[in-house]
Amino acid sequence: MERRQSLGSKAAKRFYRVDSQSDLSKFWDHGSYFSDNNRWCFETAWEVANKVGGIYTVIRSKTGVSVQELGDQYVLLGPYKEQHARQEVEEEDFSPTHPLGHTVNIQRQRGYKVVCGRWLVEGNPQVILFDVGSAAYKMNEFKQELYDKS
Repeated sequence: MERRQSLGSKAAKRFYRVDSQSDLSKFWDHGSYFSDNNRWCFETAWEVANKVGGIYTVIRSKTGVSVQELGDQYVLLGPYKEQHARQEVEEEDFSPTHPLGHTVNIQRQRGYKVVCGRWLVEGNPQVILFDVGSAAYKMNEFKQELYDKS
């Protein structure tokens, strides 16, 4: 019994830090810090607004906390699947003066279908969805570029 208590207290001392805090909510400034410092978090997955497996559930479950911490500096990138997007995304374009709005407009001018909006899950994170099929006609060009540069 004596030995068990001493192991427990050693472990507690090892994992305890003076500056540790159990309540991190004061750090959730909805992205003010990240916006002021021009820091972004882009998360890319096939399962963004596209329910195909377990990763969808993982991504969906962390969006609320991510938006509380990062605000609109947290952007999810994924495939545009019309049947899922109609149900799960509220379409909303970026302002043309916004850096992402400018980038999305350039991609649209090149012929790619890009849909922007808010994913209708906890936190309502921004999403940019790409129609992969809209770029299929350039596949040989992409492969050639990859071959030439590697």
